[in-house]
Amino acid sequence: MQQPEGLRARKQRQTRDAIHRAAVDLALELGPEGATVAEISARVDISPRTFFNYYPTKEDAIVGLHEGLPSDDELDELRAGTSDDLIGDILTLMIGVFTPSDETLLEQRKALIAKHPQLIQRQWARMIGVEQRIAGAVAERMRVAGAFGDVEDIEDAARALVVTCNAVLRLSIRKVVTDHTSTAGIRPHVDETLHALREVLRTLP
Repeated sequence: MQQPEGLRARKQRQTRDAIHRAAVDLALELGPEGATVAEISARVDISPRTFFNYYPTKEDAIVGLHEGLPSDDELDELRAGTSDDLIGDILTLMIGVFTPSDETLLEQRKALIAKHPQLIQRQWARMIGVEQRIAGAVAERMRVAGAFGDVEDIEDAARALVVTCNAVLRLSIRKVVTDHTSTAGIRPHVDETLHALREVLRTLP
């Protein structure tokens, strides 16, 4: 079962989401070029310095990702392990990083990226960077656990787990969008998709 995120990680995610939402709103109003860090910061009532603690550029804030995500605190929580369910813990972290707090923001971001294709390359590059950071923490946890002695390449195994979890999350987001429900209720969809995947894997030779 997926465990709830820690208090510090939750506060960081809430601030990160608020900045992302303001960046998307301004970019929709003014275009990506017209949205400035100063205006985004003002909408969230933070300083530009605080903005740069979360996103290195306004483009990163618009797509909601950058190469420094998840935060070091969030990665530390993943390394420490909040449960015996490694996949569940990976998904808990990825939900906080990749999933906007509501489906309206998700749809707005999709529309914005479709209108401004130059953002697509940045979004994919940032997503790969995020996956790599998570995979590094997962590999460390796997080594410490010592329960993966038959795995020849821990790094490859960790990357495979993270990419698989991302696929589970993306499928779950599609369900949320199709059902027109809030992404705040995405966990049941994630659990359902993950359960289906595990059942399929059990039947494979």
